[in-house]
Amino acid sequence: MSDGNRSDVEQRLAELNDNVRKASLRGAWQRAGRAREPGASPWVWRWKDILPSITEAGEIVPIDDVMRMRTIGLVNPSQVLPFGTTRTFGVTIQHLNPGETTESHRHTPASIYFTIQGGGVYTTAEGEQQFMEPGDLLVQPSWTWHGSQNTGGTPALWLTAMDISLADYLGAWFREKYPGERVQPFTKADGYHLRRMGGLRSSAALEGEGPFPVKYPWRETLETLEELAAAGEGDPHDAVVLDYANPLDGGPTTATLGCRVQMLRPGEETVSHRHTGNAIYHVVQGSGHMKIGGSKTEEEVLDWGQRDCFVIPSWYWHRFRNDSSAEPVILFSVNDRPLLESIGLYREEG
Repeated sequence: MSDGNRSDVEQRLAELNDNVRKASLRGAWQRAGRAREPGASPWVWRWKDILPSITEAGEIVPIDDVMRMRTIGLVNPSQVLPFGTTRTFGVTIQHLNPGETTESHRHTPASIYFTIQGGGVYTTAEGEQQFMEPGDLLVQPSWTWHGSQNTGGTPALWLTAMDISLADYLGAWFREKYPGERVQPFTKADGYHLRRMGGLRSSAALEGEGPFPVKYPWRETLETLEELAAAGEGDPHDAVVLDYANPLDGGPTTATLGCRVQMLRPGEETVSHRHTGNAIYHVVQGSGHMKIGGSKTEEEVLDWGQRDCFVIPSWYWHRFRNDSSAEPVILFSVNDRPLLESIGLYREEG
């Protein structure tokens, strides 16, 4: 191509690009050099930083019509998002003083509650009075009624995971107050929904097709985890691990969020692997560390202790180690694997 022809093509291309831009279009030839938006970074949120902040908030931040609940969010340092723990879901620590109430409501994002501390606190979920003891997992699927009350003598704390980021991105974020009353009356006993979806079912006992709010008691979860550990069962990548299954169909915890609990026996170290999807962990018991990196040759070591939270972003190599030679480590986690599996984008490499 002669210099004259090249100059003519360049001028026409510049004019074409200008016309495309003015029409709010983009040509495939214009993608060169386009920066990719950053994802989440590995990070540990220390309980020694979280607890003083949420405790002080409990003393000076009211729960009213504006602040419907008192929470502190885990914001990933690489994310500039309102609920930026990951691209698809956010995690907060929620605080409720004795005598306080969060009004009953429902919303399109699913909610996951993992109780950290407190006694005498309960959530009314679709009419079921679900008491919240440390370690209990409460699941409020999309568009189910729920609201909490603390009738005990000490502040209650729980971890909340919600796929608000996803609902907001899809333009599907809706919220509604419970009509007429501030708190939905409880008409069903603790454990009602879980029992009705167990081995003994009554077709008339559950109204509608679901999904339904359920509570997984920590006592039963821990017993099962310890039985598996005693039997020598385990996964090379995740040690002794249990997934919280939807009792209605045996599928994931919710359509978009999965929950699991795992145990690292004393001194145990897992084998490195990576997968698509993000996971947020809460250290229920013990201390240890993880080796994590975008490649196997770029690993960093991040330590964590009891009640700390940490994130493993999508497609990061990672492995865990229990630093104690005497006590187990127990980790609870929330992930967006169900979402990726449903659209055919889940991938794992060991």
